[in-house]
Amino acid sequence: MIEQSSDIPFAVRVTPSPTLRLGMPMLWKLNRSRQDRISAGPELAVPGLQQKKRTMRYVYVLDMNGKPLMPTCRHGKVRRMLKSGQAKAVDTLPFTIQLLKPTKTRILQPVIAGQDPGRTNIGMAAVRSDGTELYRAHIETRNKEIVSLMNDRRSFRQASRRGERLARKRLAKKLHTTAKHLNGRILPGCKEPLAVKDIINTEARFNNRLRPEGWLTPTATQLLRTHLETFRKLSGILPVTEVVLEVNRFAFMQLDDPDMKKRDIDFCRGPLYGTGGVKAAVSLQQDGLCLLCREREIEHYHHIVPRSRRGSNTISNIAGLCGKCHERIHKDQAAAEKLQSKKDGLSKKYGGTSVLNQIIPSLTEELGIRYPGHAHVTNGWSTKEFREKHELEKDHDVDAYCIAASILEDAQPVMQTEPYEIKQFRRHSRALINHQTERTYRYDGKIIAKNRKKRMDQKTDSLEDWVADMTKQYGQGTASRMLSKVTVQKSTRHYNTKGRMMPGAVFIYRGKRFVMTGQLTGGAYYRAYRQDKKNFPAKAVQVVQKNKGLVYVA
Repeated sequence: MIEQSSDIPFAVRVTPSPTLRLGMPMLWKLNRSRQDRISAGPELAVPGLQQKKRTMRYVYVLDMNGKPLMPTCRHGKVRRMLKSGQAKAVDTLPFTIQLLKPTKTRILQPVIAGQDPGRTNIGMAAVRSDGTELYRAHIETRNKEIVSLMNDRRSFRQASRRGERLARKRLAKKLHTTAKHLNGRILPGCKEPLAVKDIINTEARFNNRLRPEGWLTPTATQLLRTHLETFRKLSGILPVTEVVLEVNRFAFMQLDDPDMKKRDIDFCRGPLYGTGGVKAAVSLQQDGLCLLCREREIEHYHHIVPRSRRGSNTISNIAGLCGKCHERIHKDQAAAEKLQSKKDGLSKKYGGTSVLNQIIPSLTEELGIRYPGHAHVTNGWSTKEFREKHELEKDHDVDAYCIAASILEDAQPVMQTEPYEIKQFRRHSRALINHQTERTYRYDGKIIAKNRKKRMDQKTDSLEDWVADMTKQYGQGTASRMLSKVTVQKSTRHYNTKGRMMPGAVFIYRGKRFVMTGQLTGGAYYRAYRQDKKNFPAKAVQVVQKNKGLVYVA
């Protein structure tokens, strides 16, 4: 039975009972007490989300050292503890308190965390051993922004390096520091080749950069860190003991690397366990049809590179063929080359090109290191089976709950009213320049052109275009006199302030919590998430939290 302390409602004792399939030496079964308002009684243990929704949310509790304890729904007790000085509030969303006095006991219950990975949307949930939900959230990532940001950075660096090279060459021309070139070099503004001192650049980047083993692209690296950060964020408010991760229908990284079993990761979950391994994966990938003719069923599993030639026994080296095509492959070299081409087109890596597939092996390995012996990998079939069995809705956070609860025996879904919404914001912007105005030319006070020459996407006239137009209309002499009266406004750079507030900061305005998305009028006004175009005066707000990357917005 649960032993509840009279003064500290968050430290509980539990009695062991073998109801949880987690491979733990001692497993737990919770007995509901009268004061446990969040547990599922007989009237609430009804499958599906169609049951009456509850309105009470958990209050997450930390001890004196900041380590998480079990949450509670005893809101009255929480209010009395805050009023009496036994605890303090450390966060409002989700509402989290920290005890200011030591607890008498610190025996915790098992908490299973489940994650539904994704590139744009991630589902996160935590459950107790009886299936009661403790936490559920939907995370919106910013991973798709990384590609465009990397492209912008590349273009900026290329333009900067090109400008530096041209400046050095112009200086060499001015100082007459020439060098012998057979044909000379044509410099900007010169019609004839000139013998000038050229710049000897360093070796190309692709020649002097080595990628370490396990290297991931910046996009994949950011997505991997985001998934790991969600587990770290959840572990900050709940004592997570087990983690469950959903991968593809097959654990392809295990098929590629049999040593994955040595990393204390449980791959033995789901209805597909023991169904044939690589062959079953190949059949699923090809829809059970011959890869070459796509008409007859698979009869043979052909190794494209034979095992006698050290070919691997992985999904990337095996193709399912019918009897006729298999015989044809061994006799016709053209058919073998066609098979290789079809296999390469079918899958570059594990049957997908998504960046999510790139991080799954690293993600599972990292979870195995952080939670040795307590990391589990399930598949989409197990999630679907649990969701359909209990008639749950299809959503990322609901899938995360199903992932966590799918390893439990006889778990009944007991879910909260609404999940938390988390949005990822960019934490740092190292750009020194906010924006740069263009060189502007005026004639009689009116703007006639911008820039000496047109930039790539410029729609207005440049000075070169304006001079050519005036020459065509009034002649060379008149155009020259008009040009002499043109005034120039130089290009100006506007820099970012070092201690500027980044989007994602949390501020309080008139007693309400908002998440900042931008600033106006040099920081005089704030814009908030889901507040349309409403402006918040910076002098009237109180910033309570700077951007932490993953921010609770609802």
